[in-house]
Amino acid sequence: MDDSSTQKVTIEKKYCPQCFQQFEGFIELCPQDQTVLRGPKNDPWIGKVFAERYMVESILGLGGMSVVYKAKHKLMDRTVAIKMLHNVLKQDVVALERFKLEAQACSSLSHHNVITVYDFGVTPDGEPFFVMDCLEGESLKDLIERKGRIPFDRALSLFKQICDGLEAAHKRGIIHRDLKPANVIVTKQDDGSELVRLVDFGIAKMMAQPGKEQQQLTRTGEVFGSPIYMSPEQCLGKELDARSDIYALGCLMYETLAGEPPFVGGGFLETMNMHVGEIAKPINEFVPDAKIPSELEEIIARCMAKEPGKRFSSVSELRDTLVYITTALLGSSRTHISSISGARPAAKSPAPVHAVASNVVALICAVLLIGIVCFCAMWPGPPDDRGTPFNKILWQLTLAAGDSALTDKDFAVAEQKLNQAEVMARQFGDHKTRLNLVLDRKSDLYEHWDGHAEALAKTNSEIREIENERVTNDAKNLLTLIEKLKNTPLVATDGGAQLKAEAQVPMLISTAKNLHGKGLYENEELLLSKAIEVARMRLGNDSVQTAEIATQLADCLQAQRKYERVRPLLADAMAVYKNKSDRRPEAYARALAKLGQFDTDRTDLARSGPELSQALEIARKAKASHEVLVLCLRSYADYLGQTGKKAEAQALIKEADGLDK
Repeated sequence: MDDSSTQKVTIEKKYCPQCFQQFEGFIELCPQDQTVLRGPKNDPWIGKVFAERYMVESILGLGGMSVVYKAKHKLMDRTVAIKMLHNVLKQDVVALERFKLEAQACSSLSHHNVITVYDFGVTPDGEPFFVMDCLEGESLKDLIERKGRIPFDRALSLFKQICDGLEAAHKRGIIHRDLKPANVIVTKQDDGSELVRLVDFGIAKMMAQPGKEQQQLTRTGEVFGSPIYMSPEQCLGKELDARSDIYALGCLMYETLAGEPPFVGGGFLETMNMHVGEIAKPINEFVPDAKIPSELEEIIARCMAKEPGKRFSSVSELRDTLVYITTALLGSSRTHISSISGARPAAKSPAPVHAVASNVVALICAVLLIGIVCFCAMWPGPPDDRGTPFNKILWQLTLAAGDSALTDKDFAVAEQKLNQAEVMARQFGDHKTRLNLVLDRKSDLYEHWDGHAEALAKTNSEIREIENERVTNDAKNLLTLIEKLKNTPLVATDGGAQLKAEAQVPMLISTAKNLHGKGLYENEELLLSKAIEVARMRLGNDSVQTAEIATQLADCLQAQRKYERVRPLLADAMAVYKNKSDRRPEAYARALAKLGQFDTDRTDLARSGPELSQALEIARKAKASHEVLVLCLRSYADYLGQTGKKAEAQALIKEADGLDK
């Protein structure tokens, strides 16, 4: 078992529960803080029953935020891993939130390439925990350190499985943000094959050791992600999407094949600057004897493009390309096939038995090649992405040809290739994902090609239709899920059900905002009205998630001028954040500002003045984000302007303008 927040320890090792350093031998006290070290003999949980049903057997891993124990379920006889926060962090609000986020992310996923969370909760003694798979394997990080680097033919299988795990997460609206070899666990199957499992979703690490390890573990509350694998936009603090994970995967693939990461500076900032401004040296130059196929190097380089738009648009597209590369290499590389079959080059004067063996090997290779060709031409693809591998590869090559012509400004050829790619894309059962990509390229083409305004308008219209259809379908799926949650009986001790309900809220809000942005207010209102009913029932009126839904519903109703229902929702949300203002002052300031702005718009100035004044005061004191501070400044300036205090209003507007610049 390995968790990215853990470093492997054996039972014989001891650790300091205060600074989390690890030691071996007869030492009893930590040299740093004189705290009594813990080990198998004095760990508070080993040999004890945890949460009334898990017998704790040993320590699996230890890290800056948590400790992971190996345990067995008393009734089900299942071996599991239990993750618990260190005692010193149980009062740390940020640490608790991140611990909960990891549990939420994993519990909302169900995929064989992602670790499974079975249980989550807090013990009567206030011990937050979650229970997950106990993985009998080693991390890709340990594998690289043990092997030096991984041969590309073995690595390709690992890379494709990582893509599958990431795709499952991305479909659930989850960006890993901290993908690295330590978070990829490789286990051996009964048939000898290797199975990849992704771990540690949504947690920032604490700094522990100098050098390379120091950059892989980040301080709580400071850096999200590991600088050695962070995308340029992540280093710059910009908004992230799935393509940031693709960049990290490119860095991971580079390290797997080269034995070293593409960028390692002397510290956090230097490494991050390298990601932003430097191009990684090709692997075959960095390691001359690596002999990495040029096609695979090109894939890695594309993953690590500095601009997100130049990377693969999705991990499914990356996986399809890796499948194509694997097929091409297995089908055309005699050296590789020989290494798989165990055949040796024939001698100049082979004996008859050798000739027979050579013929048998050739026959096996021919059968394998025919099988691969048949697979590529006939397999219809998974249910959610219908289309044969051959057709997908052909589409991708055609799209690439169109992209190349567009880059060269050969617009006529670009249109021809993109039209061909569009015809192919309409045949795939991938919910029009590929079609949308082609239409985006055509929109770019017509935008730069004079005299094609009509074609641009038509293309953009279809893009909007596809996006509307997609977000509407997302809303329908969420409505089905909400209805299921509504009709599921409430169980007081069912922490897992509550966790799953909470885990849906970010996706719900994201879908509602997409509907809002496209003007589909009726769909948005229906979705959020159902959601807030279930949230109040499942999570309670004082839940932050309920407040988030209420705020978004208020925005939806306001857009439809249904003002009579807006203020109660904003007031309820503000009350929730007020109760949690010691932990969430920025959220409280935002809620107050939104309520005050609504009251100002309705000329209820007696209410809005105190609300907006207090919101700005809280935002300043909490050193709120740029977005929240600007919101408070402009809202209060609006109120001051309406009450005749022009000079004060102008001062706040000037301050807000300065922040925007």
